[in-house]
Amino acid sequence: MADLDVYEVFGQERPGAEFRHAGSLRAADAEFARVLAQELFCRRSEYVALWVVPRSCILEAPRAGGALGPAEPRSYRLGSGYRGTVDKWKLFGGEQGGVR
Repeated sequence: MADLDVYEVFGQERPGAEFRHAGSLRAADAEFARVLAQELFCRRSEYVALWVVPRSCILEAPRAGGALGPAEPRSYRLGSGYRGTVDKWKLFGGEQGGVR
């Protein structure tokens, strides 16, 4: 049996809609993968467009500590980053929430 590559198929249900993962398939080359994807995933006209991508071309984002997070730390966007706000308002003579 020849070496078969894995291809990921993404479909668009209507013009302007986002592409969603439709499934995976194995094929000998890209053209055969395209034809096979069309036969498998467009039997009942479910999609108006398909993307057929070799799995080897998809980049996986590294996971930190088992959970996928932002590429750069964004702790200032979390609620815990605002804990000291009340104390800072009191320190500078203002009231909470900017109301005096």
